[in-house]
Amino acid sequence: MRAVRSGRWFAWAVLIAFFTAFGPAAAAAETEVRGTVAYRLGYGYDAEELVENSLSLDLSVQRRLGFSGKLYVGFEGRIPFTDEEAELNVGEAYADLYVGATDWRIGRQVISWGTADGFNPTNVINPRGTLTPAALTLAGGALDGEPVLALQASYYLASGGSLTAVAVGEFVPAEGADEMLAAAAGRLSAGLGGLPVEVAGPDPVPADGSQVEWAVRAEGLLGNHNVYVSYFRGWDDYPAAWLEWGPHPLDPAGFVPSKIAASYRRVHKFGVATAGTLKDAGVWTELSYTVFDELEELDGAGALSSNAGYAELVAGADYTFANGLMLSGQVIYSGGGSLLSPYKDPFGDVEPQTYFAGIARYSPEPGHDFEGILLANAGDGGVIAAGRYTYDIRQAAKLILGISRVFSGAGSEFHPLKSMANLISAGVELHF
Repeated sequence: MRAVRSGRWFAWAVLIAFFTAFGPAAAAAETEVRGTVAYRLGYGYDAEELVENSLSLDLSVQRRLGFSGKLYVGFEGRIPFTDEEAELNVGEAYADLYVGATDWRIGRQVISWGTADGFNPTNVINPRGTLTPAALTLAGGALDGEPVLALQASYYLASGGSLTAVAVGEFVPAEGADEMLAAAAGRLSAGLGGLPVEVAGPDPVPADGSQVEWAVRAEGLLGNHNVYVSYFRGWDDYPAAWLEWGPHPLDPAGFVPSKIAASYRRVHKFGVATAGTLKDAGVWTELSYTVFDELEELDGAGALSSNAGYAELVAGADYTFANGLMLSGQVIYSGGGSLLSPYKDPFGDVEPQTYFAGIARYSPEPGHDFEGILLANAGDGGVIAAGRYTYDIRQAAKLILGISRVFSGAGSEFHPLKSMANLISAGVELHF
C-alpha cells in the first residue's frame, strides 16, 4: 500500500473525495459510505510470539451519477499494537463513465483478470500485495493487488463479447524484493565465512514515458465456456538480479561474489483463460507465457534470474453437494520456479514447480461457516494447511477463528515459513 503522505496521491484522493461528497451531480445521484473495522490477532505457536496484533480500517465513498457513471475513493488504515508505525493509505480512487456501449474508468484502480481461484497467471497488471501471517487464516490466503494509475476502456459487442484496453501511467513494483535480495546476500555471506556481500539497485524505472504499460483483452463465448485472450506489455514486478564478482580479500588470485546487482526489465505476457461448466461442476483453466527483454548480465555465472521465457498453467474445478459442501481443486504449474520467490539459486538452473491446491467450504446452518485451505508442492512434499471458522455475531459483525500449519521436511520450500505460518489467529470484523 502507498502511504497518503505521498503528496500527489493525497491530492488526488482529496480532490475526488471533495467532488464525490459535494460536487454537482444528476438528480438521481446517490452517495454511499461503506467500511470495515477489523481487529486481528495471530500467535505463532512454534515461535511462541505474536506475529499479528493490529486494528485495520477500510473505508470507501461512492457517488453514483445517475446512469452515466460514478465516483469512488477508498482508504486503508492499519494501527499495529506493536513498535510498527501506523499507516493511512489511499486505496482505489477513480471515476467511471458509461458512454453507449463503452465503459471507461480513469484513476487509481485494481484490474482483476483471470478465472482461477486465488492464483491467476493472466492477472498481471497490478503487482501483488503483501500477505501478513494472520491473513493466511483470517483472509483465506488471498493476495490483493496494489492499485495503479490507469485508464481502462471496455467495449461490449452485440454478440455478447467484449474488448478491453488498459494504459497504465506509472510503474509500481511489487513489495518484498529488497528483503528477498538481502536474505540472499546474507546466505552468500555466511557461505563465504562472513565476507560482506552487498545489494546494489535496482534503479527506479524513469518517469519519462518509458514507464507506461499497456494491456488488451478479448472476451467471447465458446460453447458454454467464457474464453479470454490477453496480452500485456510492461515491466516485470520484480527486478532481475545477478552476482558481481571481486577479488578475494585474502587471496587476490581468487574471485568471490561481492555484490548482488539488480535491474528492472520489460516483459511480454500472453494469456488465455476459460471458465464454464461440466455438468454440475464449474471448471476453469488459465495459461500464460512470459517473454523477457533480455539482460546480458543474466547469461553469466551467478544469475539469480533468467532470460528464458516460461509458462504458467492452472486447471481446476469446483462442485457443490446437495448438503451445501463445496469442494474445489486446482493443479498449478509454475515454469518460472517457486511461487514464493521470483529468484533462483545463483549457481543452479530454474526449477519448475507443480502444486496442488484445495478448498472446502461448508455452512451447517446460517451464520456458521467453515473453510479449509490446502497448498501442496508436488515435488518436495511440503504442505501448507489452514482452517477458518466464521460466526456471524450479528448481520454486520463477525468473529473469525483460524489455525494454520506447515508440514514439510528440511528440503521443502515451505520449511522456512514455519515460524510465521504455524499460527492460531482470531479476529473481529464490523461492517457498516
